[in-house]
Amino acid sequence: MAADEKELILRAARGDMDAFRYLIGKYSNAVYAIALSRLGQRSDAEDVAQEVFIKAWYNLIKLEEPGKFGGWLMTIARNTTEDWWRKYRRQTARHLEDGYGLNLSNETQTTEEEVLQRERDRQVREALAQYEKYRIVAIMYFVSGFSVKEIAKLLNVTVSAAESRLRRAKNKLQKELFELAEQTMSRQKLGEEFEQIVVKRIVGISCINFPVRNVDVSAQWYVKHLGCKLVREPIRSANGANAIIQLGDGGPNVFLHEEAERTPLHFTRNGVPASLFELKTDDIEAFYAQLVEEGVQVSERYDNYPCSKYFDVVDPDGNTITIAEWYKN
Repeated sequence: MAADEKELILRAARGDMDAFRYLIGKYSNAVYAIALSRLGQRSDAEDVAQEVFIKAWYNLIKLEEPGKFGGWLMTIARNTTEDWWRKYRRQTARHLEDGYGLNLSNETQTTEEEVLQRERDRQVREALAQYEKYRIVAIMYFVSGFSVKEIAKLLNVTVSAAESRLRRAKNKLQKELFELAEQTMSRQKLGEEFEQIVVKRIVGISCINFPVRNVDVSAQWYVKHLGCKLVREPIRSANGANAIIQLGDGGPNVFLHEEAERTPLHFTRNGVPASLFELKTDDIEAFYAQLVEEGVQVSERYDNYPCSKYFDVVDPDGNTITIAEWYKN
């Protein structure tokens, strides 16, 4: 693995979405191939591939050796695919009979051509369904964009074993059918739209990025004092530390990531310093008294009638958060 890709993996582990998007683009079709080879249906394989990358995003910080990212990701892909298979086994078994996302028919074909095409489809389906060991390598070869040597590394097998399985797949399918399956599947690769879907899902889950000095202290502070929900407990490894909290009831999630050297975040509104975000409460007096009793640094209370009553609190990193009770119309 190139040094620049290792750096991208480390950046992604620290919450860099652009770096992670590169990894999605590079490995999406390898993950898709793993799922497709087991499930047989393209839509199911795409759904599984999405789940794989979301799991990878949340657990990447646990990967201690960036050079093993590909194999680590394939393990997640296999486990997620098996979970899907067990959950939807009856439906998936039917998809296997339908044939690995193959749609080889052409609307311009004559009736005779369609009959021949369906027969070819049947032969390809039967061959792929019968030889699972060869099927995985063949489908990865068709869609992943990786060489046989790279596929071998991803699957944790020797190059000679991968070459042997691909050669046997060619023999089972015969040259014409192998080339037909390759041409069709290569046109069904995942692309930029898939990347956008995964990124959108991740951003929808964790859309605010806060650097903190100590992720354990910050996560505990937000949960204890502001009533935030701990979506994912702090994870600490050689690559850094992070956690995810949810602001308010059903509010956005915040990705807390630890940085040794940092300064408080500062926002302005119309040139005036502003808080990072605002949390609403139904009883501002009780909330204020609770925070004072807990020793939280709070400002004076303000009454901005007819909008809201509010006060500010300061988190462990010196960031300001506004607590507000809005007047009812």
